[in-house]
Amino acid sequence: MDETVDGLVALVKQRETIPDSGAAYSDDVLVNFLDQALKGFIVPGMEAVLEEHFVVTQDTQMPTIPSYPYGSPPTNIQNVVMIPGESTGLRLRDVYVVGNDGTFYNLPRLTPTQAASQGYGNVNWGLQYNNQLNSVGGFYLQGNQLQIFPYGLASGKTIRITYQRAPADLCLNVNAGMVVSIIGDVITLNKVLPWYSGITRVNAISGDLPHDYVQDATVPTVVYTSYAPLSNMLLVSCVGNLITLPAGVGANIKPGDWICPRGSSVFAQNIPKELLPVLVQKAATMVLEAAGDREGQSSAENTYKDMMRMGLLQLAPRVIGKPIKLIPTNSAFKASRIRGWGRR
Repeated sequence: MDETVDGLVALVKQRETIPDSGAAYSDDVLVNFLDQALKGFIVPGMEAVLEEHFVVTQDTQMPTIPSYPYGSPPTNIQNVVMIPGESTGLRLRDVYVVGNDGTFYNLPRLTPTQAASQGYGNVNWGLQYNNQLNSVGGFYLQGNQLQIFPYGLASGKTIRITYQRAPADLCLNVNAGMVVSIIGDVITLNKVLPWYSGITRVNAISGDLPHDYVQDATVPTVVYTSYAPLSNMLLVSCVGNLITLPAGVGANIKPGDWICPRGSSVFAQNIPKELLPVLVQKAATMVLEAAGDREGQSSAENTYKDMMRMGLLQLAPRVIGKPIKLIPTNSAFKASRIRGWGRR
């Protein structure tokens, strides 16, 4: 099966006997249907099984925060962390503080009202206060940012967030180049691409399943964190089908990988191959709906639901011999408290 977007477009045309008529639906239009099906149905379906398929981490080193002088609130202080725009639903999986000794503190989520009712605002407030019944430190949401509460809680420490990174937008093969060879920071692609004159940022997508971003060789990976992806590289220069990347970043790129415009991919990233037919089926259903074929759409939608149901059975438990089990809250391996038991 051709896992590239071109291959998926060809399958959409074959599905439900959709004629290959460029007059009705060009390949670009079919890619849009595939992208809508990916983000609107496949990704939410995968997230629903709660098996961490798209989860990555991001660390933010917080500066040492000065004291909060009486009657004079500090300004221009970094006390917030932004929710990454690439996260699905602009939401997070979890939030931690990592102490200077490596200790994890799982920050609880507060409402602004809960934060305001506690009466703590000084930098001297410490994490140990979470062990008291009358006060809880954590964070609350304000738009698309986390406000760390109380002020100074994470002073000089690391805020670690986990979130589900959305797959990149789909693009046709014609808009990307496959790596043929690489010498140092100079890459030879399989063709000359027209967009080089207007594109300054590119990414590197692995040619191997699950087609995630290639790892940036210049950034060390901290224990318990995700590697730095080559998702936003500067395109230093291009001559014909030769491109030059910044020094050292391409050390992990190999023949068969793809160079795409930033934010795009010739693969549906991190989607198991068992769900690719489901993606194709949903896109074909959307095409039939757009064409006004209600009878064909209804039949195709029923097939999609059956395929989706069977496809999701392939996803969980992700470790077949070790399914998630109920864990008592006094266990060293507890994840959260829900009426005394369980995992969330």
